[in-house]
Amino acid sequence: MADDRRGIAYYAARVYTATQRDLLTAAEELSDAQLRDRPGRTNSIAFDLWHVGRWADHLGSILSEMTPALRERLGVVPEIWTAEHLVDRWQLPAGRLGHVDTGMTMDDALAASLRFPAKDVLLGYVRRSFGQAQRVVNSLRDADLLEPSQIEAERVPWLSSPSQYGTPLSWVLAYARHDARHLGMIEALKGVAGMRGTATV
Repeated sequence: MADDRRGIAYYAARVYTATQRDLLTAAEELSDAQLRDRPGRTNSIAFDLWHVGRWADHLGSILSEMTPALRERLGVVPEIWTAEHLVDRWQLPAGRLGHVDTGMTMDDALAASLRFPAKDVLLGYVRRSFGQAQRVVNSLRDADLLEPSQIEAERVPWLSSPSQYGTPLSWVLAYARHDARHLGMIEALKGVAGMRGTATV
């Protein structure tokens, strides 16, 4: 039976974390060639993993600054991607990776042409991004969840007005839903390749 003292923040964090665990499970058995394969017009699994890793990196950072209480409690959490200059180290096309370097709105042909680093490097980044985001999400308290988000406009260029900034809870749930969509894509691509697609028992 669930502990009734656990609030919404606890359960939101569990959902967010579980999907990312399944994403890593789905990828760990794959070779570099399988990560890079692109059946038809799909993105590669490597692209999907980089994409969800970038969004986790972004979420952990902006959540840490989203309300006065979070800023005071967590301090500023920089994005790993920016702090480690990974766009340069991985020799990806700077300024052409979509909104906030996440692949969002990228040209399909350019997305298909990206050459990601070897599996251990790519998954290393994704694991660290997931871990950092999970630490921030797990630090949320119920009192934080419905506070109006305060975000610098340049960090969310796809949103046109502060009225769209939502709340910390809305961000966690939206990112969890986004991760689940990409988990499904990866599972489907594995199935097309003749492997067992599901990441869960």
